[in-house]
Amino acid sequence: MAKGSKKDSADLQGSSLMPEIRKHYFLDEYCIIAAERRKRPSDFMRAKSPAKDEKSCPFCPGNEDMTPPSVAVYTDQGVLVDGPVKIRSWKMRVFPNLFAAMVPSPTPPTTEWIALPGHGHHEVIVDSPLHNDAPADFSQEHMELLLKAYQDRYANYCGLDGVKYVSIFKNWGEEAGASLSHTHTQLVTLPIVPPLIKRELEAASSATFCLFCNIAERERASSRLVAQNDGWILIAPFYSQVPYETWILPRRHMSNLAQMDDDDRRDLAAILSHALRCIRSLLNDPPYNYMIYQLASNYHLNIRIQPYLSKIAGFEKGTGIHINSVPPEQAAAELRSRLPKG
Repeated sequence: MAKGSKKDSADLQGSSLMPEIRKHYFLDEYCIIAAERRKRPSDFMRAKSPAKDEKSCPFCPGNEDMTPPSVAVYTDQGVLVDGPVKIRSWKMRVFPNLFAAMVPSPTPPTTEWIALPGHGHHEVIVDSPLHNDAPADFSQEHMELLLKAYQDRYANYCGLDGVKYVSIFKNWGEEAGASLSHTHTQLVTLPIVPPLIKRELEAASSATFCLFCNIAERERASSRLVAQNDGWILIAPFYSQVPYETWILPRRHMSNLAQMDDDDRRDLAAILSHALRCIRSLLNDPPYNYMIYQLASNYHLNIRIQPYLSKIAGFEKGTGIHINSVPPEQAAAELRSRLPKG
């Protein structure tokens, strides 16, 4: 893993304290790096809400009857499916979300303006049987199993009729949108390609090279590099919408998780664990979202982690331009300082 360099202090000292409007790597989108509003990591720390009792948690072992039947149960015996009696001994469970944003058989949409049926699928992936487990504490083996579950569920839906996009994301912490404290991931399929992905595809269509491959190659030599291994790179992106935002990019071109081999999965598990542990160590386990961006083809897989440290207020809502008080160069240096030694 890459560590901090002697350039770190010089890079930070050389950063202008005056506000700077930064353009996205290849989209016509902007953020404001307002370094004069800079805060210490401790200034972002917030009081934690007490966790709910395990007895009332529908994601805990023993409470399987509180959820729909699982469509995939990861066990020591392999991947199983709930029958008339639900499987009780498991490492991870996948089942339909009771409060689904998309459903397989939606009602007809309104005829006003333009509306499409909310046709799709919405699943919950319970990452661990342990109520107080945290993704930053997952072992290498457990993180690899989680990524295998992501691969499996993506492959299950990719290519189905009516599925144009498969969104996999984790909300960690109540402020980041997690309604239950027990660690879990969500998967939502959409009958449309999200506007952000469409904009990226449109920008890529006029390029003679992969735009994300270019980002990965150039940022490896920048002060925004946090860590890297044989398969992946972790950066604080030049265009960072929020403080301590990080991106994970594969160093070889791949469009989605299903294209990973065992080595890719092992290396991604390692670098994702490093990212989550550095964020927790530096910022005292903040709320965060991580989102996996992928398509069946003609795209470059990437994972974006955004700690929930600042509010989206009137300026951001009114302009679509985010104000970030922590320059990514500073964020990268501070995150590098929390990497394991050796």
